[in-house]
Amino acid sequence: MKSKAKLKESKKSAKSVEYKSDFFKIKSEKVYSNFPFVIIGLYFFIVLIAALSYHRIGDYGVETDFYEGMVYEAKEFLKGNLIVEGYKGPLYPIALAVLSFLFGDFFRVGVIICIVSGAIFLFFVFKTLSKIFSYEVAVGSVLLISSNSIFIQYSYSAGTDLFFCMLAIISIYYLVKGERLKSSYIFLAGLVAALAFLTRTNGLFLPAAALTGFLIFKFSSKKYSTLLIHSVIYSAGFILLNIPWSIYKYIKTGDPFYDRNFTNTAWELYGKGKMSWDYWQSVESLKFNSFTDVILRDPGLFVQEILIKNFYEHFVSDLDKLLSLPFAIALVIGIIFLFIRKYVKKEVMFFVNIFFAFLVLLPAFYSERFSLFLLVGYSTVVMLFLVHSTLSKIRFGSVSLGQILFSIIFIYSMYESINYNSKQIDIGPKEVLQIAQQVDSKIKNESNLVVARKPHIAYYLNMRYHKFPYITSYDSLINWMKSKNARYFFVSTFEVGTLINYTNSRAEKEKFYNLIDPTVNKTDLQLIAYTFEPPSVLYEIKY
Repeated sequence: MKSKAKLKESKKSAKSVEYKSDFFKIKSEKVYSNFPFVIIGLYFFIVLIAALSYHRIGDYGVETDFYEGMVYEAKEFLKGNLIVEGYKGPLYPIALAVLSFLFGDFFRVGVIICIVSGAIFLFFVFKTLSKIFSYEVAVGSVLLISSNSIFIQYSYSAGTDLFFCMLAIISIYYLVKGERLKSSYIFLAGLVAALAFLTRTNGLFLPAAALTGFLIFKFSSKKYSTLLIHSVIYSAGFILLNIPWSIYKYIKTGDPFYDRNFTNTAWELYGKGKMSWDYWQSVESLKFNSFTDVILRDPGLFVQEILIKNFYEHFVSDLDKLLSLPFAIALVIGIIFLFIRKYVKKEVMFFVNIFFAFLVLLPAFYSERFSLFLLVGYSTVVMLFLVHSTLSKIRFGSVSLGQILFSIIFIYSMYESINYNSKQIDIGPKEVLQIAQQVDSKIKNESNLVVARKPHIAYYLNMRYHKFPYITSYDSLINWMKSKNARYFFVSTFEVGTLINYTNSRAEKEKFYNLIDPTVNKTDLQLIAYTFEPPSVLYEIKY
């Protein structure tokens, strides 16, 4: 009898156990408080160690832009010259320049900026979502984002992606920070939004979403006079940092709003699928001088492709390329659940930001890295679905259906991320590093110009770089390089493959192919260094 009584008592006490977080089965106040920061700390140190150990050179994808554009702009800034590039703002190259001046190698600093930005981004994701929704939604979102394969990839890939995401979430955080929205918070939100915009132009979604939240959804007050004041304060913060940059652009280009992103929209409408990127860049893109030119060339096509087709295709691409399969399935179901819940104003402001962040990407060609910030919204939708009372009531012992589904999504995403990034992290052209080791340090200086298809070789040889154009014959290539006073020419399988695709002539294809063979004598080229695995050759051009 006593044993039965004790059994009943133990069951009763087990039921009465109070969890700080029922979803994550956390009882301890200390664990509850520190758990998010443990996750972020593990992300930071694991990615940092992996990046410094294996990511020795950037890949031929997005990091091409880093070597070709951002490093060049950073070097110019250190010389006192701020470049008006036309596709992005100056903030990231400035940060890269300052930190590289203090700590050395641009590439290593660029990678570390990404990892640090990723950790800060996750911290403010937690802070923002816990303010708007709940601890469970915030922690779950941090876990889902930090296990995402594309997020991990761009954590160690030198570029603006996570630096931008960090600034964007900080801006949103200041709009939801306090129980009462202070003017100082509104101003700081606008100021940080300006920093995001001065990093990437799609940061324009932040003021668009904020002003929509103020003036249409009455986010901060029921009085229009107060809403107008808040809109002015936010706009003042945003404009304050943009005025100097606009003045500088006017001095350099004659246009305070100078921007070249319309060429990406033009490619999306009139180039993609119809011609090669190289031909587009060299020939067709020159026919457009403004966003108006892009729209007026075919207004009907613009509406159909950008506003309608891209809305559907970009979302489907996110489901397919950005998210793991279980995450994507849960997101679709979660979106349905969004229509059956009531919203407080902070939640409305959050989702307005996510919606505008999605809309601003529609005019550009799709890339999953552009959608990285949307992971905040996607993970939130999934977590709101998983913690919903409907799933909480369906239990298997002490575990709810929502907890089981979360475990499946997280484990699958983590497995996919490890499998993908273990191959991706070391995918860069290591032959460039081998060539750089062979070359005499006396010729590694910026007075020399090297021609290649990608800028990596120039960075590691400390030379100026020029990409060869769309050219269809060997002799034309040699003559073009001499016309540019180029001193060196680098070829790998990538350069040779590109040149071969430029021509239909079998004889010219063979001449291009022989460039990668160091045993074949070339009248106009002197062999300097080469590798066999993988094959690559550095030539000096004879004059």
